Order: sequence, then C-alpha cells, then structure tokens
Amino acid sequence: TPALGSKLVGNEEPKSATDNPLEQDLSNRARLLGTVLHRTLKQIANEGIDNWPLQRIEQLTSAWAAQLKEQGILTTAVELESLSEAISRMLADPVGQWILHPHNQAQCEQALGYYHAEQNRTGTSIIDRTFVDQGERWIIDYKFSKPGSTETEEQFKAKQTTAYQGQLRHYANLYKGLEDNPVRCALYFPQIPMFIEVGAE
Repeated sequence: TPALGSKLVGNEEPKSATDNPLEQDLSNRARLLGTVLHRTLKQIANEGIDNWPLQRIEQLTSAWAAQLKEQGILTTAVELESLSEAISRMLADPVGQWILHPHNQAQCEQALGYYHAEQNRTGTSIIDRTFVDQGERWIIDYKFSKPGSTETEEQFKAKQTTAYQGQLRHYANLYKGLEDNPVRCALYFPQIPMFIEVGAE
C-alpha cells in the first residue's frame, strides 16, 4: 500500500449522522447491499465481462442472501432483484462495459495510505475502480442509489456531485502524489445506469 507523506487537502467520505434507529438500520442495509455490489463488480472486472452471461448473474442471488445473512441482514426478494438488475444494467451499458474492461494499471478496491498533515493523522482510502486510459488516470466511485420518486435526474446529479466531490478530490490528490497522469473522477450508478464526471480540481 503506497503511503503518501505530502500534505493532502480534501474532505473524507461523507458520513451519515442520525439519531433515528430506523434511519440507521436503513442506512446499514444500503451500505451492506452496496458492499455486495462492489465485491461482485470487482469479481467481474477481474474475470472479464465475457465470462458473466445473464444466467450467471441470476444465479448469484442465493450467494448474496447468504453473505448478507452473515452480516445480520435478511434480504427481501426486491433487494436481491435490485442487485441483480444493477449488475445486468451495468453490463449492458457501453460506459459500464468500458469501466469494467481491462485497462492499463487497472485496480478494483485499491487501498491507498495517506498522511493528513493538518490533522496529524494517517488513514487509508479505498478506490472502487481506477485505471489509465489514453494517458489519463480515471477514478470511478460506484454508488448503489437512484433518484427518489419526486427527484428529477438533474436534482439527483447535483445532489450526488455536491455530496461526493470532496471525497473524489481527496482520491485525486492521492494519485497526483504518486504519478504525473492527468486525473479525472466520476460517479457511476449501476441501478440507473448513470455516469457523472465530477471535477476534482
């Protein structure tokens, strides 16, 4: 794990703070479902999308249910279907295929250590998907969410960009300390599917 000694500027990943036990439970469910999605996307990227026909994705639901049960979550058929649909939609999306395609210096869930000089502390950031394409370093952050029933696509994009721009800027700074490639960042929402490039300057 590369460790960076330079001073880094940028916010950490936003953390939800709530005193409502129901909201905490819903947030925990969403986080665990997202973890399962991330693991599956890592496996697909490592094995190659050609090895993942629709039939194989549909066979994953029992494994997902077992993994989540170990974490204390009894999944519903709707939740398992949403995971399956998210994977299928990403694999059918040209941008999703590009993200999962083999690339130069491609990594999934890459851990990068850092030292924050102002706060005098160290930490580790996990990058969902990163690679170099045409001389540019791409940092892709997966999000298992979609617009609410009363939310427009533009409102959703604006909210997500605002929420995660600091986190992506932090990731970009880590890579700028390691290499000279230009860095571009994006959020990807497999459930929709939607790709949002986020400025990290």
